[in-house]
This record gives sequence, structure tokens and C-alpha cells, in this order.
Amino acid sequence: MARDSVIQANLLSLLYVRRRRDVNNPGIGDEELERLSGCPREHLEFHLWYLKAKGFIGRTENGTFAITVEGIDHAGTMGGKDRADATRLLNHAD
Repeated sequence: MARDSVIQANLLSLLYVRRRRDVNNPGIGDEELERLSGCPREHLEFHLWYLKAKGFIGRTENGTFAITVEGIDHAGTMGGKDRADATRLLNHAD
């Protein structure tokens, strides 16, 4: 359970940083999420389903994942370290 919370926080952080960078193109694709999170797709499926069911993330028109307003509000209650780590990951991905 604790590991689940860490993975979900990391995913939200990655999506939060991406949306902050480009509000008009906020999505991250499946393969990029897998690479950035360090989790194989089969492990991410549960977490993506859960975050989507909670309304924290959704699919964009082009099929990528993006954080929602509810997800941003929830991410605001989390610590800033996760977002700093996500920023570093996305900087190296660009």
C-alpha cells in the first residue's frame, strides 16, 4: 500500500509538471510514463485506472494522460519534493 501511494504521487507529479509547462499540450503517453516512472506498463495499469477513477487524471483527445483540476488540487496537498523530482525527470526527457 505504501508503495502504491509513492507510485501514484510520482505519476501525479509528472503530469502536474507537464501541465504547468504547457497547459495546451499537457499529456504524457503510455511509453513515456513507463520510462519516466521506472515502472513497467503492467504495474502502471492499476495506478492509472485508480487515478482516472478518482478524477485526478484523464485521457486527452490524442490519447495521452493529463492531470485534471481535481488532480492538481490533490497534488497541492502533497509535498513539493515529488514535483521537484518530476521536474528533473522531465528536463532530462526533453
